[in-house]
Amino acid sequence: MMNARYTNEELVTRLWDKEEVKDLMSRRCYYKQNDWRQKELDELWVTNEEYKASASLANNLGYFVGMEDIKKYYVDGIAEKRAAQLEMVKANYPDAEYGNSVMNAHTYHTVMVELAGDGKTARYLAYDHGHQTDPLPDGSAKGYWTSGHILADLVKEDGVWKIWHIKGMHDLSIPSAPVPGAGGGGFGGPPPEGDGGPDGPPPEGGEGGGPGPGGPPMMPDMGPDPYEDDYGTPTVALPYVVKWAWNDLPKQMPNTYTPNETYDPKISYGPDGHPDQLRSWR
Repeated sequence: MMNARYTNEELVTRLWDKEEVKDLMSRRCYYKQNDWRQKELDELWVTNEEYKASASLANNLGYFVGMEDIKKYYVDGIAEKRAAQLEMVKANYPDAEYGNSVMNAHTYHTVMVELAGDGKTARYLAYDHGHQTDPLPDGSAKGYWTSGHILADLVKEDGVWKIWHIKGMHDLSIPSAPVPGAGGGGFGGPPPEGDGGPDGPPPEGGEGGGPGPGGPPMMPDMGPDPYEDDYGTPTVALPYVVKWAWNDLPKQMPNTYTPNETYDPKISYGPDGHPDQLRSWR
């Protein structure tokens, strides 16, 4: 086994490295929750020019590659969205300030950290469970409970762990109340009329109706993906196939947890990794 080669002192260092990786990713949670996005890029992400050029931030639609594209999407694009949201809220609440009616929190847990044998890079995998609320033009708001994965490659720069690649992939987004415009009210509302018999039309991209008269109804039209406005236009696009819900589960578990001696882009969480990933486990 790989660990047989390390002294006790080296094992302690590796254990401490894993704790620093966990701390780094936890800081990222708080920075994002507070919309400290530029602060996050400045303090938590890579600064080496080579790493900056290949850094990536991914969502369900693909990868933003290079710190410049990441900033345009993750900092500037969200700032523009927040400004537009503020104008929307001011129509009903003139004294509103930046960030009013916007709330999000994403917590990372069930954490796995794989440290490369040479100690220079690490891979991070966790579940991402949280919520997001955005304002609507009528003065109300839409809120969602979210579930997904957060995956990251970390690299040690001058003895300090930094974020190199991150994937934030939504599995499911469940509304906290019926969603306006969604057929049948989405997950938060009543099912559509009818019994979804076996001869009924399948849902878009699906494979057949519900089981027989009196069985469960067809999957309702979910309406627009609640994160559609958040995805942006990635530098490297990936196909996005949704069969049953808004945010289908990508196959994101690492394709190996055999310890790796050094960084391998083919099993990384950057755009070179997981080229054959499935977009649904169904």
